[in-house]
Amino acid sequence: MPFAEIALPLPLRQTFLYRVPEHLDGEVKPGVQVQVPFRGATKRGFVVALAAESAREEVRDLIGLTGAPPISPHLMALARWIAEYYLAPLGEVLAATLPGGLEGFAKSRARRGAEEDPVVPLPLPERFTLTGEQRAAIATLEGAIARGGFAPFLLHGVTASGKTEVYLRGAAAARHAGRQTLVLVPEVALGGQVVGEFRRRFGARVGVLHSYLAIGERRRTWELASRGALDVVVGARSAVFAPLPKLGLIVVDEEHEPAYKQSTQMRYHGRDVAVRRAQMLGIPAVLGSATPSLESHANVARGKYTRLALPRRVDRRAMPQVRVVDLRREAAAGALLSRSLRDALAKRLERGEQALLFLNRRGHSHYTQCRACGWVPECPHCDIALTLHVAPRAWRCHYCGHAEAAGAVCPKCHAALLRFGGAGTQRAEREIQAAFPKARLARVDTDVARERGRVSELLAAFGRGEADILLGTQMIAKGFDFPRVTLVGVLDADVALHLPDFRAAERAYQLLTQVAGRAGRGSEPGEVLIQTCTPDHPAIAAAVLSNERGFLERELAERKEAGYPPAMRIAALLFSGKEEEQVEESATRVAEALRSDAALEGVTVLGPAPQMLARMRGQHRWHILLKAARATVLRAAATRALDVAEQAKRPRAVRVVADIDPYEVL
Repeated sequence: MPFAEIALPLPLRQTFLYRVPEHLDGEVKPGVQVQVPFRGATKRGFVVALAAESAREEVRDLIGLTGAPPISPHLMALARWIAEYYLAPLGEVLAATLPGGLEGFAKSRARRGAEEDPVVPLPLPERFTLTGEQRAAIATLEGAIARGGFAPFLLHGVTASGKTEVYLRGAAAARHAGRQTLVLVPEVALGGQVVGEFRRRFGARVGVLHSYLAIGERRRTWELASRGALDVVVGARSAVFAPLPKLGLIVVDEEHEPAYKQSTQMRYHGRDVAVRRAQMLGIPAVLGSATPSLESHANVARGKYTRLALPRRVDRRAMPQVRVVDLRREAAAGALLSRSLRDALAKRLERGEQALLFLNRRGHSHYTQCRACGWVPECPHCDIALTLHVAPRAWRCHYCGHAEAAGAVCPKCHAALLRFGGAGTQRAEREIQAAFPKARLARVDTDVARERGRVSELLAAFGRGEADILLGTQMIAKGFDFPRVTLVGVLDADVALHLPDFRAAERAYQLLTQVAGRAGRGSEPGEVLIQTCTPDHPAIAAAVLSNERGFLERELAERKEAGYPPAMRIAALLFSGKEEEQVEESATRVAEALRSDAALEGVTVLGPAPQMLARMRGQHRWHILLKAARATVLRAAATRALDVAEQAKRPRAVRVVADIDPYEVL
């Protein structure tokens, strides 16, 4: 009687062996979902391998099959790679490949009732005259699709250079070859415009996958994709697992975006998993961006990626004029709008043009303080001040969701002397409406996004010209094409500039360049005003002068000297628990074990130390940072750390997680 190796969707880095009953012999195969007894309960799991014998005498029988479709051998292999590379539990990785989780998937009416749309060849119209660089990029991509084989490309194009058109032509070539295309986007809101472009070219055979969709809709798309009934699937990070049996092209739009990196639980990077999937299948992958990550630039320099350049805008449109507003000289007391930006807004409103205002901080005020006694409202679960929100009025924690009523007087000394600082989008909204009462203003941020479909409605209305000013956070900073926008204003470029993180300057440069690119995408020229107190900072100066090469050279040199990516590989070991002493003790023990292990030569161990936000959701947090020149050496050290932590006397008191290739190291 055979045995089955089962991976359970639990935070356990091990599999479990069960006996296959005679009546299920031949039906239990790798990829099949089964029910098994586990710790007094029935659990769903995945068969990952079969074995002819067991080293243990007492092995329990598995209970039965779930009836859900099996995971394909390709996705099983991809899941194994993710589990090995990111040191993630295999069962959790396999569960992530399914839309809406395990429960109810087998009997999903939406999945079983999915109806296929017919193949309707649609013409590919010339929306505009292609630039020579576009034609060259399209020809290269079409040739790679026709030849077959793994071919990673970095499509490096300035804003409004027509990168989406290259994606569309590549997808058309894939469909002509009888293949499917997967398109990843960093934000759900951005996906709406991309989906619209593809549906105009490919009709109804375009599916959408992201977590904001209803579970039934996700499962329906999953089913159609797995049948080969969709030509294109567009989705956010988790869509990298879309079951496309005839996949012929993978596109990662805005490849530099941190949203592709999962920051909780299974900490994978969607962009890198997409490239690995393309490599496993032997198909082309296109990573597109106006501001590629330093890692992708390095991969081009090393010969791993082929660079396709789009250095100019389509239809000979000019790049916007970018100017700095030095808030040290122009800022009015307590005001967000400088005189220059206020005047520029007035001109656009008078001419009937649109403006986009960017502030990467939501809420009304980032912190509140009583000027009489010094009291500051703080989260009881996290080591951070609460943010004031005015609609509805409350002090809120942006990490754990804690909220409490916000009064007009200090609850400690009852003085009406509250001072508000660190303005957010709600405060900006009130100031703009007060300055321009007749202007139609739309605000887009995470608070608005909580209302299902609201962001898409606002963006669509702005695109139709039903609003004059679009105010928002990074959700509006990239990818959108609003031809009527002739002015972009960055209200505070310094918000994330001085964070103690090695990517802070890169992130600031990317955000400024991306948001500036929203201006002048139509027939009228664009203007960008960047308000800052540090106009000489290299990231701001590079964005203003469009000096990407100078910024990259400087940043790469600093990263190499400090030993950070792309010069070195890094991993973070994250420790959390309710008792700070236990967390510190566990982190110290692991760090000492790593430093004393001669087999881990070539690994630099930094820490342990409290994380910048030392307590979150009631959990104390410490971390260790590992550096190494080679990924294999780095993973060996991280694996050793997890093993040491699991052997501790109190394995459940402190949770330890490895984050391979972390995006942030705060």
